[in-house]
Amino acid sequence: MVFFTSMRVGIVTYDFDPPIGGLGVICKQVKSTLKKLYPGDSYVVLSPSTRSDDRVSKVAMFRWSKPGGCPIFSLILFFKLNFLIRKHKLDLLHVHSGSGGVFLLRKPLCPVVVTAHHTYLQEAEIVFAHSHPKRLWKTFMATLEKRTYAIADSITCVSRDTADFLEHRYCVPRSKITVIENAVHDFCVHDHHKRESQSLLFIGRLEERKGIWTLLKAMEILHLSHPNLRLRLIGRNLLGNSLWNFIEKKNLQKCITVLGHVHDPLMKRELASATMLVVPSLLEGFGLVAADAMASGTCVVVSDAPGLRSIVTHHETGLIFKTGNVMDCSRVIAEAIDRPDLRNRIAEKAKREAMHRFSLQERAKDYHALFERAYRTTFVCKSHILP
Repeated sequence: MVFFTSMRVGIVTYDFDPPIGGLGVICKQVKSTLKKLYPGDSYVVLSPSTRSDDRVSKVAMFRWSKPGGCPIFSLILFFKLNFLIRKHKLDLLHVHSGSGGVFLLRKPLCPVVVTAHHTYLQEAEIVFAHSHPKRLWKTFMATLEKRTYAIADSITCVSRDTADFLEHRYCVPRSKITVIENAVHDFCVHDHHKRESQSLLFIGRLEERKGIWTLLKAMEILHLSHPNLRLRLIGRNLLGNSLWNFIEKKNLQKCITVLGHVHDPLMKRELASATMLVVPSLLEGFGLVAADAMASGTCVVVSDAPGLRSIVTHHETGLIFKTGNVMDCSRVIAEAIDRPDLRNRIAEKAKREAMHRFSLQERAKDYHALFERAYRTTFVCKSHILP
């Protein structure tokens, strides 16, 4: 019998703190929770992010959050990763991969657990199907990503959709894959905020891949049958003047409000007072915003997209419409507006499910158990000691 008292884990991620997106938020929260639950272990973040433990190189720091910064960071790791493992005396690496994540091209000195958030090939086929240059680039990056999964000793996926895609399209053995969904940090629900009766909320970057045009065009239809319906948009406007031109042309100024980027306290208040949250994305690694809404007791309407359809059950914990289908989106939203009994039942069931399913402590424990298995297996193999 071999006993392990502690581990030194290197967390390799492009996005950490301050976060660029949901990946950074998750990495920061999981690391903090692991440190609290397992104080005997050490966690070292290797990332170009400002508040990481080791920013790896000046080039990575300079290119952080700029176009092409993530592939450059991955190439730097090709040359420096083993040096970093020795420098920090790491027993294990936890690498965050997938589109926008890190890829590895050679086997490092210690065991590797890779978390796939979603894949480059999914982006090529779903998001950039009609953009030949971007599709080719994403397909090329998928070959590097596939190498990362081949190197990994174990792979976690943040959704069942990603796990299925890795098995069938990247030919990763199912025995190598574990699904550990992302977690929600704050389950606090603002019960003192009265929910509005006809208020839709969107949270995310205002861009095509987030399905924003599907929602805007659905709103144009809904405005005719539900003139009191209001839509509030939270997130950076990456559509530019085309967003404002659409709102003005369709005479939707009174029913659509663009709030831009807002900080957490206001966002949580918006979520607590909205009738429902709509997530019309073409692709998600994991619908973190939808999970937040479920935990907050807010009814969720999502597209039937990878990363969303695996966390919401239609008419049970949310409502699902056909991805990119404006008419179906408007029909499902209208159903939720017109049937408060259905909406409330869905929201209550989703909240109960989310309390355990998206528990930060429980998901951190899952990661730690996976780290221990990977470490133990490698240690035993090297020492030729039977368990």
